[in-house]
Amino acid sequence: MLVRTTALALALALSGPALAQDAGRTDLIRGLCQKDGCDEFSVAGVEPVTRAADGTLNRTRVRTFHASHQGRTAGAEEAGYVFCSTTRPAILSGQGGRFTALMIAPAATADSRETVRRNANFVALYFAICHGAEAGRAAVRDLPGTARSLGYSVAAAQSRVVQLDRAEDILVRR
Repeated sequence: MLVRTTALALALALSGPALAQDAGRTDLIRGLCQKDGCDEFSVAGVEPVTRAADGTLNRTRVRTFHASHQGRTAGAEEAGYVFCSTTRPAILSGQGGRFTALMIAPAATADSRETVRRNANFVALYFAICHGAEAGRAAVRDLPGTARSLGYSVAAAQSRVVQLDRAEDILVRR
C-alpha cells in the first residue's frame, strides 16, 4: 500500500502542476487540449427557464480555466443557455442581443474530424450541464457512446449552427 501511495504521489509530482491540481478538483471538466495546454471549465450555475415537450431550456453560468505545464489560470465566468433534450440538444451563446446555437449531433457521420475537435468544448459543456460532470468528461472521450448510454436519439447527420433572435426560439427550432 505504501509503495502504491508513494508511486501515485511521485507520478503527480512529475506530471506537472496542471495534472497535480486536478486531484482535488472533481468539478473540473477538461475540454480541448492543444500544444499550449487544455481548456477546462466548471458549472457555476444552472437555472431552468422554460420547458418544452422534448426538453428544458436552462440559463447557465460557467467558470473557464486554462491548464498547462505552468499551472492552471482562471478565466472569466460566462453566461449562456443550454437546451437539454435527447432529440434536439443545443448549446447557445448570446452577443449583441442575438443568439447562436450549436445543434449537437452526437452520432454525426458527416462531421469532419476538425469539426468534432472544434466542438469538443461545447459538447463537454452541454453534457456536464445536462447530465453532470462525469457525463461531460465522458462525452469528450466518446460522444456517440455517451449519448447512446443516456438515451439520445438525434436524427441529424451533422452538427449545425443556427442564429436565433431570442434564446427561447430554440424551443420551436427543428
